[in-house]
Amino acid sequence: MTAVATPLPLEVAPEAAAAVSEAPEPNPISDVVRAMRGRWKGTICGALVLGALMGAGGYLSGVQLYESQAILRVFPQESNILYSTGDDSVLRTFESFVRAETTYVASHPVMSRAVETLAAARPDLAQGLTLQDLTSSIEIRRSDSLIVLTTLSREPAFAAQKLEAVVDAYLALNLEADDARYGVRLSELHDREEELVARLAELRTNQLEIGGEFGMSAISRAHVEKIGQIDALAIRLGEIETSIAAMEANTGSTSVDGADQEIMRATLLDDIIGALGTERARLLAELAALRVDFADRTNPRFEQRERTLVEEIRVVETALEDRREQIRVLAQTGALTDAPDQGDEQSIAEIRSLRDRISNQLDAAREEARDLNRRRIDLDRVEQEIAAAEELLSETRRALEVIMVESGRDLPGFTVLMSPPSRPVSPAEDSRKMLAAGGFAGGAAAALLIALVLALTERRLRFAESLTPISHRLPVLQVSAVNEADTDAADRLRNELQLLPLRRPRLVGKAPIITVVRASSGSTTDLAVSLAESYARARMKVLFIEADMGHCVEGATEIGWCDLLCGAQLTLPRSSEAHGLWTLPVGSFQRLDDRAISAPMVRTALERVVHDFDIIIISGGSLKDRLSCQFLLSAADVGVLATRPDEPRAAVHSQVERLDTLPRNGSVAVMRNALPGDPWLAVRT
Repeated sequence: MTAVATPLPLEVAPEAAAAVSEAPEPNPISDVVRAMRGRWKGTICGALVLGALMGAGGYLSGVQLYESQAILRVFPQESNILYSTGDDSVLRTFESFVRAETTYVASHPVMSRAVETLAAARPDLAQGLTLQDLTSSIEIRRSDSLIVLTTLSREPAFAAQKLEAVVDAYLALNLEADDARYGVRLSELHDREEELVARLAELRTNQLEIGGEFGMSAISRAHVEKIGQIDALAIRLGEIETSIAAMEANTGSTSVDGADQEIMRATLLDDIIGALGTERARLLAELAALRVDFADRTNPRFEQRERTLVEEIRVVETALEDRREQIRVLAQTGALTDAPDQGDEQSIAEIRSLRDRISNQLDAAREEARDLNRRRIDLDRVEQEIAAAEELLSETRRALEVIMVESGRDLPGFTVLMSPPSRPVSPAEDSRKMLAAGGFAGGAAAALLIALVLALTERRLRFAESLTPISHRLPVLQVSAVNEADTDAADRLRNELQLLPLRRPRLVGKAPIITVVRASSGSTTDLAVSLAESYARARMKVLFIEADMGHCVEGATEIGWCDLLCGAQLTLPRSSEAHGLWTLPVGSFQRLDDRAISAPMVRTALERVVHDFDIIIISGGSLKDRLSCQFLLSAADVGVLATRPDEPRAAVHSQVERLDTLPRNGSVAVMRNALPGDPWLAVRT
């Protein structure tokens, strides 16, 4: 047989064959649109159904809410605070009081009592009502001096009852707080008054115990007199001591000059007069200072102290007069110098006895003076404490009177119920329509989202557009809705293959080899046979080789592809279905299986028939399941990838490298049984 050159495929320049197209940049929007193509009708139907279901559920779950409102008004205690001139502290205090009352309405005690009231009044509706629920269901806002309370409820009566419970609890707690505040202050002042009265009684008892039958003035006067008595006794005791010393010095001798003794006594009296003068000057200075310090001469303490100082001054002046008189008498009489000499011993003993008696009297007088001074000091302290206690008692009683008179004006303002809770007639909010619309929109969105997720996670080819990312390496020549055995589609594919540009020039005298394969599991026999018959109808000498080892028949007797691989002689009968078509079956796998085939065996077998035919069509089977399929592609001029919409996309994409590099002039893709919505169906049939 003579090899005839066929126009499949067209030869092009090597520069054009060497050009490699770059992959297009990914476009997320186009990917989404491509993924959703053909799904819109089902998505819209699902959105309508799911949206209707969720909208009905939303409408049934929606409620009608009734609104009730109550208004509290805070009045200031001081009138015309808005027109106060100068300092606006009163107005700021009142505004702070209004804010505080607004906060107190929403406080824990008020809401707790309101919950208890509602639980007792409406146990059917308030069952399970918590403090947080009630607080969140009531809106409290301030508008100048108004406190506006608003609430929503499914029951019109319960909405008003909630506000009534809150308002009643607020007013009751305010009243209780006022009573407690006044009660605490009054009780504190009453307790303080009783303590002061008891303290005064105790102090007066101590005053009587200390003073006895004498008062402060009598004790002061007695003390002054006792001081004078002590001074007189001290002077007399000094004189006696001097006399005793003089007499003991002159015992047994009469030569002593009596004038000297008188002079000594006069000198001693003069010293005493000097000391008394100094004491008198000190008392006069203290009296003058007292009169300067006390501006109020009617003060009892001033009068008492003044009387004491005047009395002491009088006593000192009397003592001065007595000493002066003694000096005058001593100068006139000289009594101590006239005593006889023979009575000195007796006189000394008598004088010593007198000295002891005077000393005892002086000690007793000092003890009495000390006791009087202690009693005077204690009485003075007690009288001061009594005066202080009486002053505190009077202040306490005045405070009691002030609290009783101004008990209602201790706060900047007071609150009254201006507008009682209203009972609504029509609902303020109807969430059924809103929930129905939201449910419908949510259902439609959910359906769209589900469809989009399913489309984006689709693992099948579905449409020929799924091959777009690899179309620069694996061109899609034909997209058809018919099956793989369709005659018209086979003729169109034959023409496309003949017009396919070459990467490498075809050798003259050798028949071009076209290998039909599939990326996933499946048979390529139908497409390969229909393509071979199409070439036969074009009056070409065509050899169809069934090289898919999955079609091996156990015990087959006719010569097939396996025999050709093993080197057997080939005698091909003419096919009865089409003129110019010869068929080579796969043969029997008893002689050779898929795992024993090598690339040299395939090239050698094809070299034996390539010069006898115009074109060779090989059905290679699945690249996934057949090891020899790649050897068939490497020996072919053009590879044809048969695809269907239900094939895994990953399986096709994973074989792009082999389909592009193994055949001499690359490979092309063909999709049969395409879905009606495929966009390439109209332009690539």
